[in-house]
Amino acid sequence: MAADPELRTSVPRRNTVQVSHSSHDGAIAVVVTLDGQVRDLQLADTVTTRPAAQLARDILECIHSAQALFDPGPATR
Repeated sequence: MAADPELRTSVPRRNTVQVSHSSHDGAIAVVVTLDGQVRDLQLADTVTTRPAAQLARDILECIHSAQALFDPGPATR
């Protein structure tokens, strides 16, 4: 399952930068902070039809995609 590259950032009360990222079908949504911590995970009811192993892979892929949005990449290191 490919993740949607849409990026939404916010600055909550503690001045922590966050990014929200959703799977391509919108069934999985995560919010991660600049330091990579997962702050929220939302699952649509439709994910219950997925095999458990696939669901786990899809959740991790969504989390990793969100975390990668903060990665400056090798060119800026």
